[in-house]
Amino acid sequence: MSNMTKRELAASLKRLLCQKPLDKITIQDLVNDAQVSRKTFYYHFQDIYSLLEWALVDEGKHVLEDRSAVEDWKRRMWDTFRYFRENQIMIGNIYRSVQKNRDLLERHVSGLLLPLLEQLFEAQSGHERVAEEDKRFLLDLYSYGLVQLFLHWIGDGMKPEPEQMMARIDRLFTGSMEDFIKRCGEG
Repeated sequence: MSNMTKRELAASLKRLLCQKPLDKITIQDLVNDAQVSRKTFYYHFQDIYSLLEWALVDEGKHVLEDRSAVEDWKRRMWDTFRYFRENQIMIGNIYRSVQKNRDLLERHVSGLLLPLLEQLFEAQSGHERVAEEDKRFLLDLYSYGLVQLFLHWIGDGMKPEPEQMMARIDRLFTGSMEDFIKRCGEG
């Protein structure tokens, strides 16, 4: 029952975010839309930002579920772009509202991308010979870069088209992890 209530509050937040920015949404707006009491809201969440964070994590799980095959990383990345594009108004309203709390959106995007990068790394031949600190460095580098790329893309109105973004990311990724792993093995 608890997750059902949380999901209903999250669905209300999503509906409201399609109408106005996050900083214009009140707890009263949420409880009216979800048809729950303020007490119910505060039983589950400290504030709107904690609801937003929970909703982003929960929705992120669903965006990438059933996509565990490493060789399908392009499909998973495409799913991420598609999710953002399908929810462009909501994501744009979050983006504009959380500039002061940008780390919230960064954590969400990173949470979507980091598992994908880890699986992609572990699919590379010789990855097991790379020191943990080198692996972390590479994954952090890619993750930070991709997160900033996604945030910049959102800020630019999600232009260029996702297909163009995917082509550029594919060019970047093709061979670069393999080369890094090879060089780590030589040093």
